[in-house]
Amino acid sequence: RRLLQPLLLTSEDVPFTAFGGKDEKLLMKSNHVTDDSRSFPLFRLSKLCFAARVSMMIEVGDMNQSAVSVINGELEKEVVGRAVHSAAAAMDGFLLSKAHKKQSGGELPSTGLTFANLSDVDELIVDELVENWPVLATSSVVSIVKAINDAPEERSEQRESMELWLSKLLPIILIGLREALSEFKPGQSKSSASEAAALFICALRLLVGNNTSMELCSDELGNIISMVTDSVLFQLLGLSDSDSGGTHPLILPQSVFEDCTILMQQACGFIEDLCKNHSDTAVTDLALLSHSVMKPLVALQEKQIKLHTNYSIILSSCIRSSVILLRCQREGDRMQLEKALVQLSLSTLKDMSDHPSELSKELKEPCLSLLRSCSSDTSLQAGEWGEIATYSVSNELWDAWAIVCASLPPGIGIKSSINAMKGALGDLANTSRHAGAIVALRVALHSTGTEDPSLVCFVLHHVGFEVLQLLRAYSLRLAPAQSFDENRVNVCAEAVKVNMIAFQYLSTTPGEEGTSASFLLALFQVLVESVSFNGLPGNLLDTRSNGADENIGRMCAQVFVHVVRSNPLVFKSTISAMAAESRTILENAVRADMSGYAAPKREKKKLSLKGFR
Repeated sequence: RRLLQPLLLTSEDVPFTAFGGKDEKLLMKSNHVTDDSRSFPLFRLSKLCFAARVSMMIEVGDMNQSAVSVINGELEKEVVGRAVHSAAAAMDGFLLSKAHKKQSGGELPSTGLTFANLSDVDELIVDELVENWPVLATSSVVSIVKAINDAPEERSEQRESMELWLSKLLPIILIGLREALSEFKPGQSKSSASEAAALFICALRLLVGNNTSMELCSDELGNIISMVTDSVLFQLLGLSDSDSGGTHPLILPQSVFEDCTILMQQACGFIEDLCKNHSDTAVTDLALLSHSVMKPLVALQEKQIKLHTNYSIILSSCIRSSVILLRCQREGDRMQLEKALVQLSLSTLKDMSDHPSELSKELKEPCLSLLRSCSSDTSLQAGEWGEIATYSVSNELWDAWAIVCASLPPGIGIKSSINAMKGALGDLANTSRHAGAIVALRVALHSTGTEDPSLVCFVLHHVGFEVLQLLRAYSLRLAPAQSFDENRVNVCAEAVKVNMIAFQYLSTTPGEEGTSASFLLALFQVLVESVSFNGLPGNLLDTRSNGADENIGRMCAQVFVHVVRSNPLVFKSTISAMAAESRTILENAVRADMSGYAAPKREKKKLSLKGFR
């Protein structure tokens, strides 16, 4: 903080000033620090530029969060005054840049808001104004918009003055954005074009999405949307008109996307903000927004572009925007769009299994959110969602299956896809499917079984054997394969939980006493085998085999103890039907778990001398 304070301007340096006239408060003046009256204002201007650049780095997320809180505390001081002086410097810089580019006849303005006579200003100051006017203008907009939002809603002279400054900044920001986007060529243009475009879009996001008097007409806003999508998003994806004709556009190098990360984020955020605003106010042209959002998604679904890590920012943003646009559709149009988006979500989730985990992190949650939005307020029939549930299980899209099951009426999703689930659990040769399938089944039963208890009976009837078979295969290591041991304990734990849900249902449902005893007998036989194979902690059962895991043995012992405590009568009737050897292993496991797996204490024998008399 002490290092930062000398670089910021004080209230005396940047007093608040209304727009209009030739206010001397805005002039860059010299003082007694130096005799060079032409170059000294460079110090004040550099401080303005520094504060503007730092504030915009924070705004676009280009700064370490640990430093943001410290810096923000200092930047918030004199923020309105600094914003006004930055706006004045930006306007002068804009006019000087136009003169440099000979767009105004090549003649430099003789006077400006920050200088009374250009001949009295050093060339370094002119270059500084020309180079930094974009960051000065955008930081000024950000600060003024936030100040207006924080101010009381009633009209005041200062509020009207700030809005007047905004009205003067808006035209130069729009001109600057057009120029920056026209110069932006991925991998070819200078980084300054990408940076300036990102700053201008960031400022526009605040102007469009906040409570200010600045409103863009629909035509102007439509032109901006087209520029941003065509020049940034479509061009980076290879979907611009000049790139059409090929099956797969050439994927630009990773370094190009890294250089354009902030521009991509701001462009995507701009479209997302407009979609949200449309859902609230319906100001923006829905067809234009839909084109910006849907074109990349259609290209992805039709394999015109590949699922690539470089595209993850843009594609994930388009998916999030499509969720918003779906809510804005009329009932007649919603069904077709919903079907297309569900298909897109499922196909993207399926394709992601062949791509790096970084891509999955970026796209998985937006795809699941899209599916959740479609299923929660759907225009599709239950039968269609049943087919979607079956597809999800068949392709191991367990998160998608869980969302579908949770959104449909209790049991519909599970019942419609139970045959596919039976195949996933019963295919012992394909161990990669087991962990996801058993976890998904347990979660679905836990969430929907309370609303419809008979669903547990349905699941037990159809896949009860497969769950027991899976528990036995994994606990006894009967189907070792790649990643088998990695998921072994987890699969056993989930299978035990499913069986305990079934036991709870049978124990609390009248007339199921006989079924409960038969079920426990089959379960106990598997658990006894598991305890015999894996042993227990503390070597209390010296029956371990090669590949044993005492955690699985302890898990089985805990099941025995849970049953004996919750329903002792059924427990006794069950073990009475077991073979003596199995019953002995079970009883020892119960004693071991109840004792905390402590070794039995052995009392030392005392030698009595009375017998030798």
